[in-house]
Amino acid sequence: MQYEKLLVGESEERIVYLTRIGSIFERLYGVKDLHDAVYRASTGAGITAKMLAELGYSGEQIEKLLRERLFF
Repeated sequence: MQYEKLLVGESEERIVYLTRIGSIFERLYGVKDLHDAVYRASTGAGITAKMLAELGYSGEQIEKLLRERLFF
């Protein structure tokens, strides 16, 4: 599997956090496949970045906002 070693080296706190996020996505959107979750997250971030750019935010501001809000 491509994602077998995805969490190697991550702290227990980070793994628990990611598990909680995964369960929220599963309940809200029926996401059960990691490929689907990655696609949805990437698409959502891309759409958000495009909207912020259209509102006049700079690339640096967009990156900062996405890191703060989407990727904690």
